[in-house]
Amino acid sequence: MHYKSAVFLALYGWVPLVLCLFSILPPRKALLIGFIGGWLFLPVAIIKVTALPPYSKLTAASYAGLLGTVIFAPKLLLSFRPRWFDIPMLVMCITPMITSINNGLGYYDGGSAVIEKVVLWGLPYFLGRIYFPDWESITELGKAIILGGLIYCPFCWFEMKMSPQLHKMVYGFFQNDFAQTLRMGGYRPMVFLQHGLAVAMWMNGAALIAMWMWMSGSMKKLLGMPMFVLVPTLLGTAILVRSLGGMLMLMAGVGALLTIRLLRTPVPLLALVMVAPIYMTMRAGGYWTGEWALHKSEQYFGPERTQSFLVRVNAENLLSQRAMEQPWFGWGRWNRNRVTDARGHDSTPTDGLWILTLGINGVIGLVALTVVILMPPLLVWVRCPVKLWSHPGVAATAAIAVLLALHMIDNILNAMLDPVFAMAIGALAGVQPSIRAQLRRMAHRQQAVNAGPSPQSPPAQRPQPVGAAAVTRG
Repeated sequence: MHYKSAVFLALYGWVPLVLCLFSILPPRKALLIGFIGGWLFLPVAIIKVTALPPYSKLTAASYAGLLGTVIFAPKLLLSFRPRWFDIPMLVMCITPMITSINNGLGYYDGGSAVIEKVVLWGLPYFLGRIYFPDWESITELGKAIILGGLIYCPFCWFEMKMSPQLHKMVYGFFQNDFAQTLRMGGYRPMVFLQHGLAVAMWMNGAALIAMWMWMSGSMKKLLGMPMFVLVPTLLGTAILVRSLGGMLMLMAGVGALLTIRLLRTPVPLLALVMVAPIYMTMRAGGYWTGEWALHKSEQYFGPERTQSFLVRVNAENLLSQRAMEQPWFGWGRWNRNRVTDARGHDSTPTDGLWILTLGINGVIGLVALTVVILMPPLLVWVRCPVKLWSHPGVAATAAIAVLLALHMIDNILNAMLDPVFAMAIGALAGVQPSIRAQLRRMAHRQQAVNAGPSPQSPPAQRPQPVGAAAVTRG
């Protein structure tokens, strides 16, 4: 494939551009622009680099963020303290080495696979851990995602009307099959992402966070515009990108947050968290063939969507059987996990991240990936009761927690890594302090005040109210 000079200029120029941002902006703001801007506007292209993962919009954001931190904010690197909840990410990053050795592919292949996993997952996670350590900083992350969604709206509207042309106009080529943009009597925008489904996931995430932060009172305006205007704009655009799965997940996310707010129960979050593990266990173990879901899909969504789902189900059946021939650590890279016909041609599409991970890195790799994505929402629940999830200081974190659960569900059908979501995983995994512990400390102080000071002791300090300051500071 011939890449125009604009592709090389954009990809190779992104790291020095972000470094310039680090030199003139606060580090956190520069990091957010580097990750979100790179994800939304860099070309969907891959440049092969010797001994390193292919250079792309995914790796450019990680390299730029790490270099900017080393040069302009080295104290943040020293602030990192490994914790027990970092273990799943560590396991996910080192599993490829065991896979390569187990399959006789050698230490060089294993080392290359480990570096690739570290760059794509480990670095965004690490940067999320050190840049967003508390509830207040995650609120900034939520606002940045919302702003990214708002910036993408005009580009989505253009391609809804004129068809997906922006990537070709700027970089000289279509990033995916144009036929897949025809949906529901119109065009599904791709803008500068690899597929319309990735656009749908991004817009749904921005809309979900914006709606929850607005309803909680966490954010009433953005860029001088009232949220009662911006939220419907994001929700409308998210629906109009014409992704049925995206619409269903947006409805599930909104419904979960509203139910949590009304009933003060974690059940909706737990239900979302359990969808992907149950599905993957049933499918990989051969306990469920998918026939019931196919029947319901045809009944409610018509034969076109059912045919697409049928292809996925049949492919998963074959790929699961192949994966179970090497169950624990998988087949490794180089398409050894794929199913081929008699002529050696690939005979099954491999779309879902879960089935890719199962085939390449086995059950161990899949469990690690699942825990990496789904543990942070559960940790948020442990550290902050759901009755406080509509509090202005917690709203952004709560919305991102639900979004990560939806992201794992999306990985059942798609394999579209988003570095911003990977960074959010690190942020939520390490967010402190525990609101539960803080409330207990406040209760103890209140009891001391009610009991009254003893003659020999100094007066007890007045307890802080449960407000934004109590939520955002330890």
